[in-house]
Amino acid sequence: MCHRSVGLVQGVIEASGIPTVTISMRPDVTYGVRVPRAAYARFPHGNPFGEPHHPEQHHLVFEALLQLLEKATEPTFVELPFRWRRWNQWL
Repeated sequence: MCHRSVGLVQGVIEASGIPTVTISMRPDVTYGVRVPRAAYARFPHGNPFGEPHHPEQHHLVFEALLQLLEKATEPTFVELPFRWRRWNQWL
């Protein structure tokens, strides 16, 4: 889904009183939409929670997003500490 579209939907949901968090692989686009809470993941497009077949990594990313949702009281944009181990395949 388009990063801009997600940000706009996130804003509408937030306006109705429901807190949200988004994960992004395009921080420039997400930041420009001014979402309330977002996390940047250095993963290839189509893999927002990490490498396929690595449920432990997926769980860690999800936990980090939940922590951001719980702790961020003002607009927040963070970079997640996780990295794609096979990144050289994508260069």
